[in-house]
Amino acid sequence: MTKLIVTDMDGTFLNDHHNFDTKMFEAILELCQKKNVQFAVASGSQYMRLVKQFEKYQTRINYICQNGASVYIGNRLLYSEKLTHGELKSLDKVLSEQIVTTHLKQKLYLGQDGAYFLSHNGEALVEANKYFPLLHVIGKINDIEELYNDNVLGMAVIGNGSITNKTLSRMIQNIIPNSFSCLGSGFDFYLIQHDNVDKVVGVKNLQEYFNVSPDDTIVFGNNYNDLKMLESTSHSFIMSNSPDDMKSMFNILDFSNNQNGVQKKILSYLENL
Repeated sequence: MTKLIVTDMDGTFLNDHHNFDTKMFEAILELCQKKNVQFAVASGSQYMRLVKQFEKYQTRINYICQNGASVYIGNRLLYSEKLTHGELKSLDKVLSEQIVTTHLKQKLYLGQDGAYFLSHNGEALVEANKYFPLLHVIGKINDIEELYNDNVLGMAVIGNGSITNKTLSRMIQNIIPNSFSCLGSGFDFYLIQHDNVDKVVGVKNLQEYFNVSPDDTIVFGNNYNDLKMLESTSHSFIMSNSPDDMKSMFNILDFSNNQNGVQKKILSYLENL
């Protein structure tokens, strides 16, 4: 019996204009409350962006943020995976090497309460603002903790399209310390965090908190950073826009993200519970 529903955001729950059907979503939340089902979104984005997207429903849903680096029950932090300042400096050093920077538009430092970058480039600022609503320009890495007293959860880079997504992801993975992983989130955007960080960790935290088994969990995704959470339950679905090598592994939804495919499937599940 379904007790937890988890969905990826961009390219899955959201349409290509980064919107969703609010009327249908309100019906979903009403059924979730009536049938004691928890709803969660799982994204490479920070909590602030997700809350902005779901501002009207903030305390009624749960959030797996930055590919699982932090988990929120409504507006309350349940879990986070922080970097030490030394780890951040080590990451920054290797990501500043020319072999990587040649292929990057932007490099960012991701805190729990905001994102930070070492640039005054207007074009880079516009690009970064697509992903991070609370964006701060800083003078040096030390400012992250000394000026903002933030908990740093990882770094992010935005590619410039000069090489394929898989090639850039592999290149970054080969030069960062072994205790870190690089996960592509689509749109030439990559998160670099502790290698134990994954959306599936966020799913497991929610399952433990709400006492839900994998068999009672439904998961929706569309990309490689969704892979482990999709594999964690037999009730998993991907989109028609997913990579071809994932399509043989999971159920494919009948409707695309631009046709509210995830919302239609969730509504159908809940109505038949």
